[in-house]
Amino acid sequence: MPPIKAIILDLWDLLLPRQALPTSPKIPRQTIRQILDSDIWANYERGKLSESKACRQIAARYTLDKADVTDILRQARVQGPLEQNAYLHVMENLRAIKAEAQAEGAGKGTGISLCAMLNVPAPAAECESLRALIADCVGDDNVFDRVFLSHEVGMRKPDLCFYGHVLSELGLAGSAEKALFVESEGENVLAVKSLGARVILHYGDVDNTLRLIQNALGDAVAYGKWFLRANAKRMFSVTGSGVEVRENLSQLVILEVTGDSELVSLKETSRTWNFLQEKPLSSISAYPDDFDTTALALTVLDRDEKVVHAVMDEMAKHVSADGIVLTYFDRTRHHVDPIVCTNVLRLFHKYSRGSELSKTISWVRDVLKNRAYIDGTRYYVTPEAFLYTMSRLLQCTEGHALEGHAELVSLLRDRVAERIGLPGDAVALSMRLLVCLYVGVEGAGVDVDEDRLREMQGEDGGWETGWVYRNGWKSNLRIGNRGMATALAVRALETLERVRRARMTQSPSPMQRISRLFSAVGI
Repeated sequence: MPPIKAIILDLWDLLLPRQALPTSPKIPRQTIRQILDSDIWANYERGKLSESKACRQIAARYTLDKADVTDILRQARVQGPLEQNAYLHVMENLRAIKAEAQAEGAGKGTGISLCAMLNVPAPAAECESLRALIADCVGDDNVFDRVFLSHEVGMRKPDLCFYGHVLSELGLAGSAEKALFVESEGENVLAVKSLGARVILHYGDVDNTLRLIQNALGDAVAYGKWFLRANAKRMFSVTGSGVEVRENLSQLVILEVTGDSELVSLKETSRTWNFLQEKPLSSISAYPDDFDTTALALTVLDRDEKVVHAVMDEMAKHVSADGIVLTYFDRTRHHVDPIVCTNVLRLFHKYSRGSELSKTISWVRDVLKNRAYIDGTRYYVTPEAFLYTMSRLLQCTEGHALEGHAELVSLLRDRVAERIGLPGDAVALSMRLLVCLYVGVEGAGVDVDEDRLREMQGEDGGWETGWVYRNGWKSNLRIGNRGMATALAVRALETLERVRRARMTQSPSPMQRISRLFSAVGI
């Protein structure tokens, strides 16, 4: 996405207090709501009607006393500023955001405008708090570059012409995507989006809205990488209750995604691996070495091939009654998990032994075809975890090393397209986007998921913990890792940016460009 050139704020609940619904002993609340939603009120806010004319028209339409209507209109005015500390908090943060954006843009020959835009009738504009706000547009240390008031321009939100006027005044008439609006009404959000501009819906949480503005302006990838470096070798997993879990699997995912061994803390072994690095807490049972962690370790790390083949020989002997590879190096445990299977299959295909697990790949294909993953798997929480590991398997078997490869890619494309736009945490969204990139799914829905992922970035550059693992179907135990969430988010956003750049500079088809890009960045 192009850099933001202007931020346009609706100030209600940010710097101006949103007034409660006016009250009157003589006018029902429902009638008051109808008045405030009427065409008369809209024209009053547009400056088309004076207060006296608006009162007369409202009184005539709703058969009300003019004095009672006048009282309602006066109640609807801005009565005063926010509490002083709250006002200063917002102003200081807006000033800092603008200064940082200006400093970053100075070296690139770009700048940013900070503006206000709100619906307010002429009489309300005379209130002290609004006059003080407009005064902040002048002087050497001005916060706002422009303030657009509905009664001055003869337009109001959500009129598209009002937004078009603001964009034109800011020199963005043909570049709406370079504008970021902050709105407090859902109706306004729809109007902004229809013009192609970016928008944040302010729900009343000022600090969260300020964070979202900062995220929209910043370099999410660079900031995320900074978080990973700042927390290197300390990114351990946690349970839903906040208990720290030192385990290998998330560390291996971080290593594979980033390619940086300095970020992770592993308990390495020469042969088979265990999910846990140390004696578990009472809430987590001890387990034997498992296929999942072992397969990922032997795929990601450089190991003696004789050792790897010996481990695969043993894995091939641990199968269920259906011939599907199991999860543990323990014949007394007969659990199977399709995500574990895909990781094992990837290892076997890396060493050209995939044909030995034909029944396993057949089952994994059926899981994908019949959406058996939709509620997660025995050991993984989200559907995206299966789709992601499936994409990793297909990436390593390009060139017909896997029978029916093209059909599986097509099926995966259909399945991930079904997930676009659905709720998900940072891990789920990142995995979803990476799968979309691999299979070539594009469109507005993917852009929406990308925006949601960007909005989730925290003030420290990282993304919050996403729940990845669980301790079986019947267990309420969830395990996640903030470092893993951040590494996946950074990879997804970075790859999206590289794909966009590649499209602008290369002539091959989109699928060819994406395939080459994945190969170039080692995805």
